[in-house]
Amino acid sequence: MNVRKQLIIFWYGKIKLWKAFWIIGILHALLLNYLIPLIEKNIFNKDKIFIIVQIQNYQIPVLDFIKVHFISKIIIIISTLFVTIGIWRSAENYNGNFILILITLTYLSFNNLLPTLKFIFLMLFI
Repeated sequence: MNVRKQLIIFWYGKIKLWKAFWIIGILHALLLNYLIPLIEKNIFNKDKIFIIVQIQNYQIPVLDFIKVHFISKIIIIISTLFVTIGIWRSAENYNGNFILILITLTYLSFNNLLPTLKFIFLMLFI
């Protein structure tokens, strides 16, 4: 099956929820975490795209969306919305335990939708 058909099947939530969440969702997050810094450094010559968040004794680098190039912002927003909608639809089509649907939709809301809306707001108004 070709890639276009696979993307359409995912978009309409026609794959199993565990595959959508654990394979596509996690793979997407990992790819963005490694791909965006590579794009920023090698194509746009930007090194300082992270802010450091101190939590107890740990310093965690977090992507500073304001410092990222416009093309990277578009990649992040479009890919995150695509993955979120595909997983959301898989959850809606899931016929198993309702609590798994609720956990999935809650996770997507807090982890994907709210940050994406914040990024869009930052792009438009700052």
